[in-house]
Amino acid sequence: MKRVLYLAEDKKSAQFRYRVKNVAEVLGKTNTKWDMEWVLKDDLTKLDLERFDLVVILRQTDKDGQIGQFIDLAHKVGKKVLFDLDDLIFDYRDLPLLMRSTNSRNIFYWVGYFWGIRRIARKVDGFLCTNDFLGKKLKRSFRKPYKVIPNSLNREQVEVSEKYLKEKKHEGFVVGYFSGSPTHVKDFRMVEPELVRFLNKYEGSLLRVVGYMEPSGQMQELVARGRVKFLDLVDYLKLQKLIAEVDVNIAPLVVNDFTNCKSELKFFEAAAVETTTIASPNYSFKKVIKDGENGFLAKSGEWFEKLEYLYEHTEENEKIAKRARKYAMEHYYWKEFLRKVEAAYDYFAK
Repeated sequence: MKRVLYLAEDKKSAQFRYRVKNVAEVLGKTNTKWDMEWVLKDDLTKLDLERFDLVVILRQTDKDGQIGQFIDLAHKVGKKVLFDLDDLIFDYRDLPLLMRSTNSRNIFYWVGYFWGIRRIARKVDGFLCTNDFLGKKLKRSFRKPYKVIPNSLNREQVEVSEKYLKEKKHEGFVVGYFSGSPTHVKDFRMVEPELVRFLNKYEGSLLRVVGYMEPSGQMQELVARGRVKFLDLVDYLKLQKLIAEVDVNIAPLVVNDFTNCKSELKFFEAAAVETTTIASPNYSFKKVIKDGENGFLAKSGEWFEKLEYLYEHTEENEKIAKRARKYAMEHYYWKEFLRKVEAAYDYFAK
């Protein structure tokens, strides 16, 4: 059996869950070709690199040079080192786009962050990433190979999703938005007029927003009437319960190179509890959502129409949601996910 070592900065981030914990879980499910261990940056001195066939550095920066020294040591003992990235955070040409997309104004922070990412990227032998669009961007910047390991569902998510699926009830028609952070203000504003139009036309409909998102003036009246509710952020397992309680999950994005690098997790996490997703047609969503079959794709001006269709076709909504769950279980959990993980490791270890 071959061994891969992951080096992480901390174990509390979403990146650690998707890119390390979930991978370790699937590798530990059965007799696989690969075994995984992970270590935090603070424990580097305790490592015996000779035991590993491949080393992966999870997204982090190298402002103090410690990671660079670690890469040099791994290369000295003949080990290939990969960098796992899930965002467009490495090419200065894309920095203005990132700042516009995330509504950020702290250019000094991001210049330093990009510099620290590039310091690692220049030293490694290749990359792991979440989709081919991001992979091609990495190849353009550093002229090194990449392989895709998609984000995935883990056992806990699937188990709680099955529980909440059995408890699923339909009371009225509820639209859910689960990306409620300040960095998604522009995404939400893009779809807000059509949401207001939909809510005003259909009195039996509601909107739930999880996380911080300040409504604009046009939505304030609906908030006052209790038609729009804002809920605090929750952990990823409780999130599955909230997603199960809505009839449709919306995932609006201002589509550009930055959002094309985002993964399709908003689709498959909703699919796990048989909730239909309407999403903007970024690279990842277009790859997995077949419009009208296992979800919907919507450009600006199309959100009202697709929400209305689901509102008026309850049985079809349920069929679409079931097809979405089938797709998610086949592609983001267990065998197919394991195949993609092993194929990526095998490519670099040969």
